[in-house]
Parts: sequence; structure tokens; C-alpha cells
Amino acid sequence: MLQTVQKARYFQMKSKNNQINIVICGKTLLFKILCSRDFFSNGLKRPKEVKMLGKNREKLAKNQKGFSIPELLVVVLVAAIILALALPQIISSRRLMKFSSLQRQVTATLVEARQEAMSQRRAITFRYDDTIKRMTIYGGAFGVFGDTKNKTLDLAGAGIETGEIIYGRPTGVPTTALDDTTNLTALTTNFVTVTFQPDGSVLDASNNPQNRAVFFYHTRHPNDTAFAVSVLGAGGRVKTWRYKQSENKYVE
Repeated sequence: MLQTVQKARYFQMKSKNNQINIVICGKTLLFKILCSRDFFSNGLKRPKEVKMLGKNREKLAKNQKGFSIPELLVVVLVAAIILALALPQIISSRRLMKFSSLQRQVTATLVEARQEAMSQRRAITFRYDDTIKRMTIYGGAFGVFGDTKNKTLDLAGAGIETGEIIYGRPTGVPTTALDDTTNLTALTTNFVTVTFQPDGSVLDASNNPQNRAVFFYHTRHPNDTAFAVSVLGAGGRVKTWRYKQSENKYVE
């Protein structure tokens, strides 16, 4: 049993088995409490179990140390090295993703030109200028070439430079015709045109069906980005192709 008297003559506290007997002026009040570190901090003796618990807490607190400055510097250095190694791959992947959107843009523009020709019942021309990497739709309601009503779309931009877009096939890629018999349409004064007739077909000067095909690739990743968009003259059907290295050919 522990006994202590604090300051007042008629104030007495007795502790046993986690119980406190408080005697004030001959009257006893019984309280059952949890022997905590805070309660015994005022000079009362603590049971052996509580003393051991306090020592364990102090030991745990000592072991819970933060990172030192050298340790933080090592972590930052390792993270910087990993980022430096991964950054070129991230940039390359983003560039490939952006360039792949060019194929959709070229295909969509050719399809739109054909649909406008059939809708307006008038000849509509698709024109690609390789100097400024720009596609233009003109004719019919779009006016003559150079009119403000022309519809234009620039391939360069959004992270792709003009010099990175190359018209044609990469070096070493077969120059044979695609599986639909179309082949690369050569540039004439740095541009190529595809004129759709009111029925959607593409004809030459003698009114014979004329197949057309445009090829592109990225100068830094030629084989990974090479693609083609073909137009069958008889019906004006537009098809997309991508170069497949494992087969060494363009596949639909």
C-alpha cells in the first residue's frame, strides 16, 4: 500500500490495485483509475509494471528518429538519376503519340473532302503543301484556292516541328506498291493534290480512275512512325496504312 499526504491536514490518498481512496474530513471516496504516466508525474510512486511500460515508451521514442541530411541527399540524388534516365524515353513516347495523330488528321481531311464533293455535287480538292506542312480543302463552297473560305489544317505544331515531318518513305523501306495497288504520289512543286469528283471518285485529265497515296514519317523515329493514306481512284475509298518492321511492309 502506498500512502501520501499533500498540503491539507484532512486530505489523504491511498493507492492499491489501481484504486484511490480519498479521505476528506473522515469521509472516504473511492475512485478506480488507470495508472497512467501523467497521474504519477507528481511524485507518487508507480507500480513496477507502469515503470517498465514507461521505459519501453522512452526506448521506442529514441528509436523513432527522422532522416538525417546525408540520407535525404542520397534519396534526392537517386531520384534525380532515375528521372534523368527515364526522361528521354518519356519525351520520345510523347513525340510518337503526337505524331500518330497526324495519320488520323490526314485521313480525316481526305474523307471530309470526298464527303463534301458528294454532298455539294461539285469537285472538291485536297491539297498538301510540303513546304509549310499544311493541308487545304478548296473548291465548291470552299471557294478557289487561296480564298478565305478554304479550310486549312497545319500538321506541324503541338510539339512537332516542321522539320520533323518528312513526306515519303524512310530509307531502307521497300518502295513497292501497297496491297491495294496504290503507291507514293510524287510531289509537284512541293505539293500534291487529290480532286474528288461529285460521285466521290478521283480521275485524271483523261477521266480515268487515278489512285493516289501520301506517305509520311518522323525524321527522328522513321521506322516507328512511317504511315501512308491511300485513295482508290475508282470509288474514292480512303485507307490507312502503317509500316510494320517485323514484316518490312505497310499493313492496313
